Amino acid sequence: MERLTNTKKSGITGSGLRTWGMIFCILGIIGRGILQNRFLGTGSLSAQQLLEVMQSSENAMIAATLSLVLQAMETCAVPIFALLMLEGFQHTMDLRQYFLRVAGLAVLTELPYNLAISGKLFAADSRNPVFGLVLCLLMLYFYRRYAEKTFRNTLIKVIVTVAGILWTVMLKIDFGTGLVLIMAIMWACRRKPIYRNMAGAVMAIVCTLGNPFYLAAPMGFLAVHSYNGDQGADNRVVNYLAYPVLLLAVGLI
Repeated sequence: MERLTNTKKSGITGSGLRTWGMIFCILGIIGRGILQNRFLGTGSLSAQQLLEVMQSSENAMIAATLSLVLQAMETCAVPIFALLMLEGFQHTMDLRQYFLRVAGLAVLTELPYNLAISGKLFAADSRNPVFGLVLCLLMLYFYRRYAEKTFRNTLIKVIVTVAGILWTVMLKIDFGTGLVLIMAIMWACRRKPIYRNMAGAVMAIVCTLGNPFYLAAPMGFLAVHSYNGDQGADNRVVNYLAYPVLLLAVGLI
């Protein structure tokens, strides 16, 4: 019994997943904020526009290519944080406090996010992705409240999902639409991890219709697939402050 108790599960813990997700997020911020906006001086461009920039010079081609790769890697964080949000929602003892913490993080992150992306404290053309997690948390609340499989409840969940998508568009939340869609799939398949990961990867590919960078997002499900169910080392202060602090560091750079 002692030997079994001391045996550690193989795979990635929740804290390990969070670390990987943070790495992917920061790589994307470097790609957009430092390489694209500062080095190339192009501001916010689409993938097609960046491809056109590559033709201007060899240095621009290298920087634009690296920027595209890093921005694609950023989408790998979407399924990771979707899973962490789903796990947090299912295991929290106080949903109201959990919601307030996530909403507070979204507000706290906004200025550092703007600074890292555009070099400005205020930006009207985008919101940071944590606001997408806030909408997902509200969506999960309604999913659970109307969990019984009836036509009425199914219709309510569809309406809530569509509303979540529309809010991400209206608020201009970065990666918000993909996050809502992937979260909806992960909730529907939450009891079957293999189906959850496969269906989520397919949904990530579907999201490329709106954002071609999501082509790399299915790789994030490799990390999700390796999740062993353990929370791992948990430091709430670090968990909630790491992202805005890292964004502030990139913004200052």
